[in-house]
Amino acid sequence: MNLITHVHVEPAHHSDANALIPAIEATEAKGLKPKEVLADTLYGSDDNQQKAESLGVELVAPTMGAVKEDRLGLSDFQIDEKGVVLACPQGHAPAVVKKRKRISIGFDAQVCEACPLRSQCPVKKGNKHCYLRVTDKEIRIARRRKYERSSEFRDRYRWRAGVEATMSEYDRRTGGKHLRVRGLKAVKYCATLKALAVNIFRAAAFRMARMAPEQALGTV
Repeated sequence: MNLITHVHVEPAHHSDANALIPAIEATEAKGLKPKEVLADTLYGSDDNQQKAESLGVELVAPTMGAVKEDRLGLSDFQIDEKGVVLACPQGHAPAVVKKRKRISIGFDAQVCEACPLRSQCPVKKGNKHCYLRVTDKEIRIARRRKYERSSEFRDRYRWRAGVEATMSEYDRRTGGKHLRVRGLKAVKYCATLKALAVNIFRAAAFRMARMAPEQALGTV
């Protein structure tokens, strides 16, 4: 049984991207904190992912930003679970790695110059090596992009579509998009009551479904 556990109303000029973490914190205060959250791309920033993880919640959402299909990206490199770049897209290991404010990953210049993917690769030629310079944040995002290509991610994320059914029911059965009140306080009050109504409808349907087999046995 899927129930609405959090309702928050804010002015239209506020970005919804900032609503995820307060929602997780609110459900935690009620003892309803989820183990994972399936969210759309708007909520899939690295900042949200890091904060959700610190609260013990796994955020499953596509990463933000477009990817150029005619170029190789960091997600095409081999990266282990600790965020260490093990090899380039052609399977060549780095010759040198230096970490300061940014991580400089150097590959053999002769190998890079002869690579058939050279024109698509993000490495830049230096004095001694061809370097890929990245941040910890960029590596985290690259690992997420790589995971998003997997069948495991697609199988987990397909359940996200069920949320749209909830929002459709919220509007269709309660008229949530056509409130007859004005003012943030009044709108929040009505929105919360309508979410409660959806929960009552669903709880009643769940109860009826459980009672149906017992009633059928009683008529035999």
